Amino acid sequence: MTEGAQPVDPGDFAAAVDRHYPGLVRRLTLVLHDGEEAKDVAQEAYLRAFQAWDRFDGTDARAWIHTIALRLAFNRLRRRRLWDRWLRGERHDPSWVMPEHIDLWRALADLRPQQRAALLLNVVDGYTQAEVARMLDAPEGTVATWVAEAKRRVRAALGEEPAP
Repeated sequence: MTEGAQPVDPGDFAAAVDRHYPGLVRRLTLVLHDGEEAKDVAQEAYLRAFQAWDRFDGTDARAWIHTIALRLAFNRLRRRRLWDRWLRGERHDPSWVMPEHIDLWRALADLRPQQRAALLLNVVDGYTQAEVARMLDAPEGTVATWVAEAKRRVRAALGEEPAP
């Protein structure tokens, strides 16, 4: 612990972040395409958040834990892409996706991870683009572009508008 820092109170930490766990796992599952890996990343994010609890500014615990988790997820995706290229493995649709949602799943899977995260955080979770920009450590204009492009690509994939 740094000099002058207050001891971490596990009760305060749990009260601030525990209720966000189910939503975080759902979000990470869509980003990582793997429910078990999403749980692993969520647990790692909670551990890192607990370790850094004395440095948390107290503003928005949900955004803070999502930021930590998404950065960990993006790191895993980069490593996975390297392994996938090296092994030349093929991906298959996950068995837990309901058949009537498989087209949406595939459309989301075809997005770049940052686009997918920005779209889901903004459209599904209700964060403003400014909040998403802070979470993803990107300029707000870049987030706006990611969200617009992701919406266009998902609509096109679902046949709601022609692809360019």
